[in-house]
Amino acid sequence: MAKIGLVEAIEEIRRELREAAVAAKDSDVLFPVGQVTLEFQVGVTRAGEAKAGVKVWVLELGASGEYSRESVHTVTVVLEPPVDAQGRPINVGSASAVRPG
Repeated sequence: MAKIGLVEAIEEIRRELREAAVAAKDSDVLFPVGQVTLEFQVGVTRAGEAKAGVKVWVLELGASGEYSRESVHTVTVVLEPPVDAQGRPINVGSASAVRPG
């Protein structure tokens, strides 16, 4: 099973929001993005190498039954409303929005 790190999962959310903002650029209907709350079921493993550490990775949907209860945790990440490089709130919209004609 491929393991997806928590960092990669959050980066994917960032990519999706970026794509939505680009798609909304010329849209007549925009939605300001507010606080984003993400909830993940994660597994925790300890590295057995010289550089001992802990790795947190997101479980695939339905995969938690494969792991013992002790190694599965729920993590909630709350992100403040996203902003662009200048600190302005971003908006997303529907690429299929009907424009008045």
